[in-house]
Amino acid sequence: MSKEDVIEKIKKLLRMKRGGTPGEIENALAAAAKLAREHDIDLENVNPDEQSDAQRITHVEDVLGLRLPLEARFAAAILVNFFNVQILFKQALNRWFIKKNGSITFVGTAWDCDVARYVFIFLQRHFRYSWNHRQNRRLKNREAFLHGMFLGLAVKLEAQQPEPEIGQGLIRIERSVQLRKDYLAKLCPNAKNQNLPGDDSEAWRSKCAGIEEGRKTEIRSGLNSASAPVRTALPPPAGQLTLI
Repeated sequence: MSKEDVIEKIKKLLRMKRGGTPGEIENALAAAAKLAREHDIDLENVNPDEQSDAQRITHVEDVLGLRLPLEARFAAAILVNFFNVQILFKQALNRWFIKKNGSITFVGTAWDCDVARYVFIFLQRHFRYSWNHRQNRRLKNREAFLHGMFLGLAVKLEAQQPEPEIGQGLIRIERSVQLRKDYLAKLCPNAKNQNLPGDDSEAWRSKCAGIEEGRKTEIRSGLNSASAPVRTALPPPAGQLTLI
């Protein structure tokens, strides 16, 4: 572990002072002091709020077509809940108020944005392919099927989340989410939340088939790096797609 990595770990531990149980705070501060002694680092010179380049929040914007596909909204919901990014969809109008090409903006660290862009393209294609090649051709409710795929994949991804380590628990996660939300609020102050589309009881068979397909889905980052950061995510809120 490099000295820079040690300092980043100490920063995470020091941020535990702002929340958590007394026992968690005591353990975190003790671990930070131990790391500082072992690596000859002066704790007085460590600013827990200072971000490294790898942790700095940024954004990446890609152009979309004239229409926002339904599968894009479900793909974005997976990214928001499990891939450490916030998502913003924008639709531009020309002077005659006719829709032009829209865009999607990923907000997060540079690494997380790169991963999210790859996964977004993969999931869109996978959702579309799964519907077009569904085994039961009598299923006609595409929206319910895709909603089911989203639910099945979300449950699977949530079960795969690692247990948070000390200094990497819920407090750090919530702080990271808030940093992205703050960045997005400055980038686009008028952004609004939009709920995912729902369905009725008649769509149950399509949703169940979609859930099964979602559980079969395997996601690979598409970016090979031994130094890829470990990602921890919040469980998905019921039905809501945050900030798109």
